[in-house]
Amino acid sequence: MRLSLVCLFILTASFFVVPERALAQATAARPTSEQSLQELVREVRQLRSTLQRMNAAMYKGQVMLERLKLQQEQVARFTRELSDVRENLSELRGQQTRMNELLTRAEAGVEVGMKNPADLAGLKAELQMLKEREQRFAARETQLANDLELERAKLNELNDRLNALELELGSGKP
Repeated sequence: MRLSLVCLFILTASFFVVPERALAQATAARPTSEQSLQELVREVRQLRSTLQRMNAAMYKGQVMLERLKLQQEQVARFTRELSDVRENLSELRGQQTRMNELLTRAEAGVEVGMKNPADLAGLKAELQMLKEREQRFAARETQLANDLELERAKLNELNDRLNALELELGSGKP
């Protein structure tokens, strides 16, 4: 009888303990699945945030590339224009040198009576026009050189910003 009482006691105890363990396991499993779900939701949000940052960076990059192209065209245009002005200035200075030689010969011709003084006045007027044109071209050259330097500085700034964006995208940081 004692044996049956012990068996009955063990059976009764196991009846109460087993459901408690099962309940504890079910309760423990439930927060784990909720935690897993919350972790999954958190990860999806992080991925969405990263994707949004990447899309924004890509958009900024495309805009910056277009600005860079426009700025390069602007620098090329100023470079061509400056080159043209310098070429014109060089030609103008060559014309002035030739005109000064003609003027010297004309003055000598007037002194000996071989040239008309009216021709000398015409040459002086033409030389004066060349000098005025040279001054305008020199002023334009200075202005274009300054503008070109400003445009090159803008181009360098855009290149630096593009490099920084490239580093940002490469490192994966926002």
